[in-house]
Amino acid sequence: MEIFSYHLIEAPVYGVAARVLSSSALRRVPGLRHAECLLPMKMGHAVASPGRYRFGSLVMFAFWEAEADLERFLEAPAYRVFTLPHWHIRLRFYRRWGSYAGLDDATTYPEPREPEGPVVGVTFARLKLSQTFRFARWGKPVEAQVRDHPGVVRAAVAFRPFNTFSTFSVWRSEEDMLGMVRGRQPEIDGTGHRDAMKERVRRDFHYEFTTMRFVPLSEHGQWPEPTPLLRA
Repeated sequence: MEIFSYHLIEAPVYGVAARVLSSSALRRVPGLRHAECLLPMKMGHAVASPGRYRFGSLVMFAFWEAEADLERFLEAPAYRVFTLPHWHIRLRFYRRWGSYAGLDDATTYPEPREPEGPVVGVTFARLKLSQTFRFARWGKPVEAQVRDHPGVVRAAVAFRPFNTFSTFSVWRSEEDMLGMVRGRQPEIDGTGHRDAMKERVRRDFHYEFTTMRFVPLSEHGQWPEPTPLLRA
């Protein structure tokens, strides 16, 4: 069975910068179909705020042929930074909207049997640089909305210069996630995401964009608590 994994690693700044700027050796890792290395950011903070960027942390999102390939990678990784103790979660993919190079050929597995169980949402986008300020204006309230939602368990945003952006969130249930997406109860769910999607339909921010939904299979390591990714 194909799986995905999402990794959050605290590492020296030089190691983070090297992997964000170039991770070409990952293309030669057996069983690794696609990988994205990104710099995590503090959710809901202004793009120009110096405190927004977490230069001592690295995010990797990876698409694997099988879980055994991930296990082998963790035992003998392509780069030293991945030997550091870190948090990661393993995921089974079950739904997609949009398109993003390297991820579109993933096998879609059955939806969760337990509708009340946890789900994970991941987005990836390649931003039109001409839309940077407009995207930041509409995106900041959405980040804060997700960060502060009572149904969210884990959340992160990340980017790679100059135009690749990603969001990650673990939810107590799909119902909680959909409440946020649709703004069902504005006083609880907020309306930032709903409003931003209307604006995107009016004039797109991206030239590539996908939203993916997953069932979490297992969680490994310790998520940083308290974490600057979750709270302002």
